[in-house]
Amino acid sequence: MTNGMTRGDGMNTRTGDDAVVESPSVVPSTVSSDGTAVTAASREKGDRSRTRRNCLIQLIVLLISLSLVAGIALAANLRRREHGGSVVSPSSSDWFVRPLAIVHRGDDSAPENSLRAIANAGARGADYSEIDVRLDADGTPVVFHDRRTGRLSADHVDVQVKDLTTRELQHMPMRQHGENYHIPTLAQAIDTAQHVNDHTGLLLDLKTDDAHAPALTDAVMAQVEEAEFADRTMLMSTSDRAISLIHKRHPDWSVGKCVSPVPGSTIEWPKDSSFVVMRGDRINLAVLARARRDNIPVFAGVSDDYRRGNSTLSLGADGILGGNARKVVRTVTRHEIRVDDEGLKHLTGLVSSN
Repeated sequence: MTNGMTRGDGMNTRTGDDAVVESPSVVPSTVSSDGTAVTAASREKGDRSRTRRNCLIQLIVLLISLSLVAGIALAANLRRREHGGSVVSPSSSDWFVRPLAIVHRGDDSAPENSLRAIANAGARGADYSEIDVRLDADGTPVVFHDRRTGRLSADHVDVQVKDLTTRELQHMPMRQHGENYHIPTLAQAIDTAQHVNDHTGLLLDLKTDDAHAPALTDAVMAQVEEAEFADRTMLMSTSDRAISLIHKRHPDWSVGKCVSPVPGSTIEWPKDSSFVVMRGDRINLAVLARARRDNIPVFAGVSDDYRRGNSTLSLGADGILGGNARKVVRTVTRHEIRVDDEGLKHLTGLVSSN
C-alpha cells in the first residue's frame, strides 16, 4: 500500500495541496443484525473497536507492502532526503511512508510524452513520470505512444513511427493542448529527468510485441546503461518476452508487467515481474491477494479519476498513475503513514532478507 518516504517534523499535519486527509469514519447502523436496537454507547464502543482493527490492518499491510516495494521506494526517497524539499526537519525521528506517485505520460500541463511534461511532473512532486517508448526506422528509442503519428501530427501526417527516421520525427511538428512540440528520443527524456532534480525517475512503457522485443529491449537497456540511470528507472511492457529479456541481463532492475485484461478475464503476470500496472477499475481484493502471494506490488492506472485512485489505495494498491502530478501527489499523500527510525530500520531489514 505504501512506499514513498519523506522525513517529517514529528507532527502528522500538512497544509495546502499536500494536506493529509483522514479517511471518514464508518457510519454505524442503529439496528443490530438480530434486529435489536443499538445504543449510542455501544455504537461508540463499536466505532473504537473498528478503528483499532483498521489501524492494525493498516500496519500489517504497511509491513507487507514495504517489504515488497521498498527497494524502489528507499532509493527514491533517500534521494529526496539528500536533495530536496520533502525533508521537513533533519532532527526528526519520523518518516512519512506513502504510495508511489506516478504521472501518466508526464504532467498534463504539457503535451503527452513531451520533454516539458516530464520536467513538469518532476517539478510538481511526482516519484516517476511514465512515458511510452518505441523504435523508429533508425532503431532509436523514441518517446511516443501511438503506432502512427496521425492523432497528434500538427500537419495531419499519418505515418507509422517505425517507418520514420529520427531526423524525420524530430522535424515533424506535433500538437496537443494548443501547443506544438517534437517527439523526443529516450536519451533526451532521460537527460530531462536528470536535470529537473536528483530524485524523479522514469517508468518506461515498452511498446512492442514478443517478436520485436529483442530489438527494443536492447536499445533501451543500452540507453539506460549509458546514462547510468538504472537506479531511477522502472520498465514495463505487455510483452512477457520483453520482461524476460531485461531480467535476464539485469536481474536487479525493476521490470514489471502492464496488464490490460478485458472484463471477466483472468489476470495473469509473469512470476519474475517486479510489479504490475493495471487499470484501477480492474483491481479488487482478490487481485491484490494474488499479488501479495507472489510478492508483487500493484500500481493502479486511474487516468483523471482520483476518487478511483483513492479507493484503490484504500484497498491496498501500492501507487497510482494519473495525468496531473499535483492531484496524484495529493491523492497518495492522503494514504501516507508515519514511521519512526526504529520502524524504518526494521522495514529495511525485511527488504534485505527477501
